[in-house]
Amino acid sequence: QTRQLTLRISVRVISISIKAMKSKIFTLLDVAFLGLLVAPRICAFSPLKRTTVSSPTRLHSYLDSLSGLGTPSPVNFFADDDTTTTSAVSSTGFQHIPVLSLDQADVISSAAVRICQRNGFNPVTVIVLDQSGSPIVSKRMDGCPPVGVTDFAMAKAYSCIVNKYPSRAFRDRYTAEPNQAAKFCQMTAMVDISQGKMAPFPGGILLTTADGQIVGAVGVSGAAGDEDEYCAIQGVREANVAGLFTVPETHSCATVKDPQ
Repeated sequence: QTRQLTLRISVRVISISIKAMKSKIFTLLDVAFLGLLVAPRICAFSPLKRTTVSSPTRLHSYLDSLSGLGTPSPVNFFADDDTTTTSAVSSTGFQHIPVLSLDQADVISSAAVRICQRNGFNPVTVIVLDQSGSPIVSKRMDGCPPVGVTDFAMAKAYSCIVNKYPSRAFRDRYTAEPNQAAKFCQMTAMVDISQGKMAPFPGGILLTTADGQIVGAVGVSGAAGDEDEYCAIQGVREANVAGLFTVPETHSCATVKDPQ
């Protein structure tokens, strides 16, 4: 059926060209231009090219008008016929995705550093990621080891983005139950497959909106795991970013000096 339609169009183009040449309406240049105009649409009907053509009737009506069967009118051969679907999609607009700004990430990281100093924890590195796992801000306190700790903070935050839960939960899900060697192997395999980009220990938290949309993550490393996590959670609280929530909401640190 496709080949018949292609042949029909080709024959009609040739017929129109011959009539135009005889009546001296078109020059050779006009015929060549007509061929260039119609050729892409003919190719679209070829069985060798798996392209869906919206409607051949537009081409037929234009060819009929050129051969004297109708009134010529401008035709866009490359427009889609399915205007209903197009308008329905465009009317919905773009999906709104909340984005953590640089200023917000900077305030959070600075608050986490301040909390670490205030509680007398070992110096830490703080990393804030966006919802895609890309770093927005990275801060390393004076005295924090320059090797390893930054990678740990990054891995904690990245684990949150990948798993959609805190890095503490990553550990607990695979080690909480005794005699579960298979789960432990699965956890270590996940870390290995990610090429060390994930970390199954406390210090990484999720950042979400009120309806649970993930907007980023915070990873802290350099102090004890519970202390790292406390700096991250409390840092977000003290940053006071409107509409921003943490997962987990509460900390598990027993060495906090802040009033509770």
